[in-house]
Amino acid sequence: MNRRLGGLVGALTLVAVSTTTGCFARYSPCPGEGQRPDELASQDLVGTYQDAADRSVTLKGDGTFTTTGWPTDPEGTEGPPEEREGNGTWELTSTDSVDYPISLTFHTISGYWNSSEEGGYYGTGLYVDGSRRVPRLYEYRGDPDVCDLNRFKRSN
Repeated sequence: MNRRLGGLVGALTLVAVSTTTGCFARYSPCPGEGQRPDELASQDLVGTYQDAADRSVTLKGDGTFTTTGWPTDPEGTEGPPEEREGNGTWELTSTDSVDYPISLTFHTISGYWNSSEEGGYYGTGLYVDGSRRVPRLYEYRGDPDVCDLNRFKRSN
């Protein structure tokens, strides 16, 4: 009897430690996070998307994009983020890719980056859910385990 009780206590301790230290992967999606729509194609994503802070990204059918107020994370940028503009190329990655579903490669970010002067590119990406007709883009703010999502809604 004591051996069973000891095994139970050990198992419960292992579960408690692993969940508080983050040793196991999140087993359920964040509230508001969904799956990439089936049969999603690049043309389904063409349009302009805005978040609650009026940051925007415009994905064009020729594989290029423009942004306003985005990205916000590069260190050493000048001026207010809401005035920052960027451009580059984008692609919808394959469904078996471990990269962002929507990969963004910046060629220019005002006040920070110009690939023709600096060499190389600045890359980031977005996640997508919703449907083919109404795709919704989102990104994580900080640690994905915290589930703080920033959503971009299509405005056109």
